Amino acid sequence: MKKFLLVVGILFSSIIMSGCSDKAVIMLKSEPFNSQNYMEYEHNFKANQRIYYAVMSPKGFKDTALKIEIFTKNTKAPSLGFSYKYGINVPIDNTKKYYTNYIVMTGPGLYIMQVFELRRPDKCLARQDFWVE
Repeated sequence: MKKFLLVVGILFSSIIMSGCSDKAVIMLKSEPFNSQNYMEYEHNFKANQRIYYAVMSPKGFKDTALKIEIFTKNTKAPSLGFSYKYGINVPIDNTKKYYTNYIVMTGPGLYIMQVFELRRPDKCLARQDFWVE
């Protein structure tokens, strides 16, 4: 129950304080995306498991690259309890309305993924949190 309330609280505060647009979404799965399962998603994963993600934008992307960042909840971190875990700039085909790839998280905890267009790092396209056990 405490875990559920923590997730709801973080999700609510992320939506209110993030400035993220609700036009793009991040979907997470333990299996690769295909035409039958692209609308299914998960939030709980195991350590060292591939976590497939898809960033989807109904209006498409204006830039030719995305910046993907992942933070982890850490009570010992100096910046509001979040530590920077991973970041990458990826080239995309901006004629498509989605980008897919996978990540592997080795340690347990709460993670938050956020996506920006590379030329607009001040405007978050989407944010999603997930658990690794």
